[in-house]
Amino acid sequence: MAFSLLTGCDQEQTEHEEVIRPVKLFEIKDPQQQQLRYFPGKVTATEEAEISFRIPGQIDRIEVNQGDDVIEGQVLAYLDDRDIRNELQDRQANYELAKVEFERANSLLKKKVVSQSSFDTASAKLKSAEAALKLSRDKLAYTTLTAPFSGRVAQTLAEAHQQVQAQQPVLILQSSDRLDISIQIPESIVSHVNKKTVNHDYKPMATFPGAPGKEFPVSYKEHATRVTPGTQSYEVIFTRTAPANMNILPGMTATVIIDLAQVINTGEQPGYVLVPISAIAKDDANNKTVVWRFDPSTKQVHPIEVSAGRITEAGVQIMSGINPGDQIVTAGLSQLVDGMTVKPLRKERGL
Repeated sequence: MAFSLLTGCDQEQTEHEEVIRPVKLFEIKDPQQQQLRYFPGKVTATEEAEISFRIPGQIDRIEVNQGDDVIEGQVLAYLDDRDIRNELQDRQANYELAKVEFERANSLLKKKVVSQSSFDTASAKLKSAEAALKLSRDKLAYTTLTAPFSGRVAQTLAEAHQQVQAQQPVLILQSSDRLDISIQIPESIVSHVNKKTVNHDYKPMATFPGAPGKEFPVSYKEHATRVTPGTQSYEVIFTRTAPANMNILPGMTATVIIDLAQVINTGEQPGYVLVPISAIAKDDANNKTVVWRFDPSTKQVHPIEVSAGRITEAGVQIMSGINPGDQIVTAGLSQLVDGMTVKPLRKERGL
């Protein structure tokens, strides 16, 4: 009997316990102080070149493989130089003969044994032989392909014993000590960037899928002033040294995080705050737009009428009703009632 009474009391107590609903909160930031935007990007090499021979010929051997690191001046490949060496020897002999004939003509001219025209002919032959010899020496030097800068062999495009033409790419070399990140910024943002008001000390942050949770500062490098074909956006390139202990390669994806307040500074207050679209609810009965504001002192939520403006990529513009510092609910709005006690799951950062 006593057990039954105790059990009944426990059941009654459980039925009257209030269920505290967990909610996800979003804290509104002052858009003039922080306007973080996330731009998908692509990693590109800071320096990239297609390396080729300056003369045609047959490749004798390639000294590097794809993925090899090289230093400036390092030999990458050779052409078969046998024909050029034979040509060089022939032109060397012609030069030496022309030099002897010139010296003889010069001596005889002083003795007035030969005419000035004979001397001039010998002088011209010497200059021609000297030029031909220099050309052969240059051609011999061109049979050796060297790295114009330090970097990494991205791709080999030819093989040993292959016949290649002058300027035909043999391999692609990319710099490896630095990397660029290319992003597309829409015209709606570009049109508000003013060089005079940009914070030139500001460095955006970049993230990479291979390093979750880590952010790396990047520096502005350059931007295009022609629109990217097929879009209404412009290419902007950021650069930085290659992160240590990470193999970030050209073609990989990245995200550049830009605080627009640092690059778009009109000196005027925007007149609105930004909230996620998921935080907006419709009160159809009263024809109102509301958000659910969380009261940290009571742990309760209350519907607040707001005046909504444009829907942008960054969120919904709220013209009135809430202010920076307010915390609003962003999920499960249909389950909320005025004065409900809730338990915050986590607080998201402002837009």
